[in-house]
Amino acid sequence: MKKTMAPQKRDKSLVPLSREHHFGLLFCWKLRQGLKNGTDLEVMRAYVRYFWENILKEHCQEEEWLMERLLPHEDTQRTRMHEEHKLIEALVELIEEGSPMNRDLFKVLDQDLTDHIRWEERELFPYLQAAAHSDELELAGQLLEHKHDPRLDNFTPEFWVKKAKVA
Repeated sequence: MKKTMAPQKRDKSLVPLSREHHFGLLFCWKLRQGLKNGTDLEVMRAYVRYFWENILKEHCQEEEWLMERLLPHEDTQRTRMHEEHKLIEALVELIEEGSPMNRDLFKVLDQDLTDHIRWEERELFPYLQAAAHSDELELAGQLLEHKHDPRLDNFTPEFWVKKAKVA
């Protein structure tokens, strides 16, 4: 029998970041669909650039800011998050450069970002909620909310939608 994980209680200070994790997982799904549909890699490259510049880059910066405020510099969880953010950024840069390995790079970005988001949700955020002082977490959450604009993914064309063939 498959063991299901109970939903984790998320501190309200982290909810905006958790909400954006949904966008990140949707981004990964769109990449998978694009590859499956045989989408032109230039279109997918443009989407990766768009998503990085409009959603993911600032999201990573906000997480870094939050961890810097709430966890000691030498904290291993904080270090892991920072290293994984650097890896994701490096993958985005390789895709933007148009590497000949592009199809595989899209798959690596999909897998690494999915794994990273799942790790943050299942391990990092619960750890942060336990390690950080609740007043500090609340204050950081208020500051984050104040500077946090809702982000939208309005990229076109919607290459992830399978088009019906016209007879």
